Amino acid sequence: MLHGRAAKAETIFSVEGLLDPSYHIISIRGTYPSQKGEFEWFLPYDYDHPLESFSEDRFKDSENILTEMILELLKEKGFTEDRLFLMGFSQGAAMCYILSLRGKIKPKCVIPMSGFFPRPIMKWGSTNTSSEFLITHGTDDEVLQPSESIFAHEFLTSKGISSEYYAYKGRHKMTIPLLKHTDNWIKQHTPHNG
Repeated sequence: MLHGRAAKAETIFSVEGLLDPSYHIISIRGTYPSQKGEFEWFLPYDYDHPLESFSEDRFKDSENILTEMILELLKEKGFTEDRLFLMGFSQGAAMCYILSLRGKIKPKCVIPMSGFFPRPIMKWGSTNTSSEFLITHGTDDEVLQPSESIFAHEFLTSKGISSEYYAYKGRHKMTIPLLKHTDNWIKQHTPHNG
């Protein structure tokens, strides 16, 4: 689980009790101190014009650190990538797209929640197409427009990547109905080979 801007690893654990207790949940803290307090995944950019000012150097360090950490955790815990679900909220959702589509890590499923789609990905020569996506966004999000997640869903679909878009009633936060839907979706996509 990857948290959003101006948050910390512990923040996202508030959802843990709403997901199946058999899941092994790991949350990682953002790379950079945030100007708003706590941490974030991206170096500062123009928040009034995020898409225009956004470039790969804003997330390179976070991508490298997370890739190394996740691969190490999989090895340490004895898990295979076909049992890895990558989930993130807001900035964490954007990191989910970067990590899974780069292909150094190939999660079984990816759940970006209320995030934006990092445009540098569109210039990559190739992307990992093996992961399945559940993209979610609140209909009344006051921080990021749902059109960002719809854009991501349409981009993934155009690449032949399995993607489902789920709109839920709510603002820029996770809701209980959203987490129930997510929990059911994870169960439907979990390998049943022990």
